[in-house]
Amino acid sequence: MTTQTLKKMKHFLIEKNSKNPIFLERFPDINYEGKRVIDLGCGYGALTVDMAQRGASQVIGVDIEPNRIEDAREIVRSEYPEVADRISFVCCNLRDLPDEGFDLIISKASFEHILSLDVLLEDMRDKLKVGGKIVTGFGPLYNSPWGDHRRLQHKLPWTHVIFGEQHYIDRLNKYRKEKVKSIYDLGLNGYSLKEYISMFNSVEGMMVTDFRTNVSDKLSMKLFKVISHFPFMREYFTYNIYCVLERVR
Repeated sequence: MTTQTLKKMKHFLIEKNSKNPIFLERFPDINYEGKRVIDLGCGYGALTVDMAQRGASQVIGVDIEPNRIEDAREIVRSEYPEVADRISFVCCNLRDLPDEGFDLIISKASFEHILSLDVLLEDMRDKLKVGGKIVTGFGPLYNSPWGDHRRLQHKLPWTHVIFGEQHYIDRLNKYRKEKVKSIYDLGLNGYSLKEYISMFNSVEGMMVTDFRTNVSDKLSMKLFKVISHFPFMREYFTYNIYCVLERVR
């Protein structure tokens, strides 16, 4: 393997062996056996493989990065031939996927990066059959201590909220050849907790059946959970969201 290939495989294995088990265990009631599934924002396909190994009859990994799709295909062909016949990878926007009638759409660690998430949620609904579910977990939320994913390069928690995005964008641009105008250019949507809740509850034909925040066994998250019970603190002490939406009509 080349050095670049080894790096990609290392990333795949970190996701599959370390991060995916945590994600999957946080949705213990989701059954993959015999289900048709979309892995939205599949990256190198680690979660795609996991769902096939859990018995899904078909898993389609969807991503807008063509290089990652090609890498995912190669990893499955070479390392997981026993499930390769139930997996496919497509480089496209979800609405352009011709298939419909899926049981599940899984999206791990991606919703905080998606612009126009309200539009995507409608596209996701349209790909599900009635009774189908969107299952997602993501964070950190933008208004949490490091909600900029360290991309604004501030030194202290919440300072991107206190001083504002533009302050740090101006600082970044002093050292960048390719200038950025906003956090959108850094791959973040900047949505607040309130905006996520509003979007999840506004998708016609969908119902929120599971909504949890600050999901983690870490002591810091337990502390965040306590503090976030105070309404005026909730926005700034909510780190992540784990949510299930079901298509009801």
